[in-house]
Amino acid sequence: MNGIHDMGGMQGMGEIGYEEDAPMFHADWEVRVQALHAASGSFRGGPLRPTIEQIPAAAYLQMTYYERWLTALIERLVQSGISTRDEIEQGRADAGTARADVTVGMATAADWLLRTPRTERQTQVEARFEVGDRVRGRNIHPAGHTRMPRYTRLRTGSIERDRGVFMLPDSEGPEPRPQHVYLVRFSARELWGETAHVRDSVRIDMWEDYLEPA
Repeated sequence: MNGIHDMGGMQGMGEIGYEEDAPMFHADWEVRVQALHAASGSFRGGPLRPTIEQIPAAAYLQMTYYERWLTALIERLVQSGISTRDEIEQGRADAGTARADVTVGMATAADWLLRTPRTERQTQVEARFEVGDRVRGRNIHPAGHTRMPRYTRLRTGSIERDRGVFMLPDSEGPEPRPQHVYLVRFSARELWGETAHVRDSVRIDMWEDYLEPA
C-alpha cells in the first residue's frame, strides 16, 4: 500500500540520526515486545508488518520502532479474540478468565525461533528472468502489503543475482505464491536524477511480480 512506512526517497523529514554503537534495545519494555512477538507467532495472523502499515500516518511518525510493533501486537490480540481493549487498558484480564500457567524457558524460546516458518521454498519454479537481464519496476499500487519500494516503479535496472524461490509477501489467502527473487541494481541517477553521483547505485531484492522486461 502507499503508506507512510514506505519513506524511501521522501523529502522534508529532517536528518536521519545516527547512533554509534547503538544497543539492540534502549529499554526493558522493548525486550518484552520482541519476546511477545516471537512467542505469539503473530497470533496465527501472518507477518506483523501489514498491521503496522495500518497505523495512521500522524501516529506512525510519532512512534519509536518498538512502539509500532507494540501497537500492532495489541491490535492482533484484539482481532484474534485473545484479549479485549478494556483488558489491555486496565492491565488485567476480566474476572473469571482462565489463567494460563505457562513458563517459557530459554531453550523453549530458542526452539520456537528455530521453527519460525521461512519464506524460502525448496521447490522448482521456472525463472522468468536471468542474470544480466534489463528489467523495469512495474507501476503497481496494491491496497495491501508489498515489499516493492515506491521509488522503483517505472525505473530500469539490471539483474545481478537470482536469490532463489520465496513466497510472495503480497500473497493473501491460504495458497502461497512461490516465485524467484532477484537482486536488481539501479543506478542512483535512474532513481534520484542527475543530482545523484554517477558512480552510485542501489541494489534491491525484488520478487518477480514486481518486474517486467525493460
